[in-house]
Amino acid sequence: MMIVDKNPHTLVGDPESPLSDRIVQTIADAIISGDLPGGARLRESELAQRYGVSRAPLREALRLLEERRLIERLPYSGVRVTELSVKLASDLYEIRAELEALACRRAAALIGPDQIAELEHLLAGEAENIDGIERGKRDRLPPIRDFHTRIAEIAGNQELLRLLSHDLWRHARNYYQRVWETLTERSRQTHFEHVAILEALKQRDSELAALLMRRHIERSRRVVEEMLSMRTLADSSPGEKT
Repeated sequence: MMIVDKNPHTLVGDPESPLSDRIVQTIADAIISGDLPGGARLRESELAQRYGVSRAPLREALRLLEERRLIERLPYSGVRVTELSVKLASDLYEIRAELEALACRRAAALIGPDQIAELEHLLAGEAENIDGIERGKRDRLPPIRDFHTRIAEIAGNQELLRLLSHDLWRHARNYYQRVWETLTERSRQTHFEHVAILEALKQRDSELAALLMRRHIERSRRVVEEMLSMRTLADSSPGEKT
């Protein structure tokens, strides 16, 4: 897959930041959102035209994106967006289950009434949006990562939050978000799992909160693995000849 886009896109980020940093943020956001899909080939000439930038800062941006593992260089084939494979997703979710369980364990000891109220508000909105989709009044859900992010913030460990905010995990979680919002049954079950986790946090039961979060992430991992396996089978199937 090649990028074909003749209209320059506006770069995101602080205009006072180095140009290469703004290019990195813009391309990273496009990859994580799915605008630049996994496996898409990235040509410098096309990217320069797409974002209206010169080659020098673009090359530095590509180097940084490669360090973040959002893109990869292939022998004799240039650069492409990292494709989320079953193995990569499985590995990421396995690690994330333990990190988010740790976040829950810490948050249970630190959470206060205002933070509980905030999480309850998030989950009330989540339930309302799911109802809207089921009734055909909404097409998409807002990001579900707010609930997880807030728990990590409440945990009070900045290094833990930094690890959970890594671009590659954001990439995997946004893929799950796109899958999740098409699966009504799973979206409803996910909401119930969030509610159970919050109840454990309200009771300051650190071990139960950690256990429920670990199980929640493991179920999400199985959904992503299944969908990626189906995609792989579809991609490997011979197309119909015309």
